[in-house]
Amino acid sequence: MSTYPTTNKGFALNFIDNLDAPLSDRITLIEKPLPKLKRGEVLVKMSAAPINPSDLVYLMGKYGLPPVDGAYAGFEGCGEIIAANAGLYGKWLNGKRVAVSATPGKDGVWAQYAITKASYCLPVRKEISDDQASTIIVNPCTSVCLIERAKELGAKAVVINAAASQVGKGVIRYAKMQGIKTIAIVRSKSNVAVLEQLGADRVILTDTESFRDELKLASKELKATVLLDAVADVDTPKTMSCMPIGSTGIVYGRLTETQDPIGGQFAVADVIFKNQKIEGFWLATYIGNAKPWQVLGLSKKVQKLFAEGIFQTDIYGQFDFDGFATALEHYAVHKSDGKVILTPNA
Repeated sequence: MSTYPTTNKGFALNFIDNLDAPLSDRITLIEKPLPKLKRGEVLVKMSAAPINPSDLVYLMGKYGLPPVDGAYAGFEGCGEIIAANAGLYGKWLNGKRVAVSATPGKDGVWAQYAITKASYCLPVRKEISDDQASTIIVNPCTSVCLIERAKELGAKAVVINAAASQVGKGVIRYAKMQGIKTIAIVRSKSNVAVLEQLGADRVILTDTESFRDELKLASKELKATVLLDAVADVDTPKTMSCMPIGSTGIVYGRLTETQDPIGGQFAVADVIFKNQKIEGFWLATYIGNAKPWQVLGLSKKVQKLFAEGIFQTDIYGQFDFDGFATALEHYAVHKSDGKVILTPNA
């Protein structure tokens, strides 16, 4: 039986109310006492933890959760449960490798150890590596949930912006399996061939004079009535204006928040005269409202896709405590290069 650790080393939030401050200045490597487990909690020895766009927004104090100065950052990861105070389920989990989600408002997972609720831990299939397992909750589950929602809305095709992101690539893969066509919007020409090879039915560059005409034509031809929006700001009304009457925009991110304080905009005229709708999606809300069997079912579906090689997270590199802050800055600017993974116990 493992000895319960007394201290925990990791990257804590150093909140700075200045949008121009470097992201690496917003985290501080500290060591602090490791508290004992409360009822319902487990202790996870972390193997790997990625950086997600939501982590960047949280570091800037713009996320749906208020920043907690001095708390470890990081929303998801992978590790082994080495202690549990969660009844029979905790005993069953003890010793297992799990994908883990941080408890909202508490310490995150960019540390050697993470304390979280047992219900936020999902046993991981042995075929899935640690770096891939560390990424199976936030992005892949979001990709699946977004397409399932598009199906509920009766969409024959979807438009996805920031399509070279991990969520975007997951959407393209899963939509293809579900018989839904995809129109991928990207800024970089280098991503066009990549997304076409992945299965996108159309790939359109945003920074061209013909962008609106191309998107209008593609949306009409493919009957794309749902926008999956990770960008927000002026991108939402710009894209929706090219889509058919009755289209729905599902805003699940705001990548502009990593550079700009504007959260989101929509076109009033399109809402009134084109009967367009805007709704939001946050995975934390979905999981919080879902039944346990629904969460386990989602996890099994996503892990099966990983094990079969259908889903795959692009990895930029693995970094220990020494190299992580520099890699954080790289990821903030070059997200399409792949995930930066922290390996705190390497």
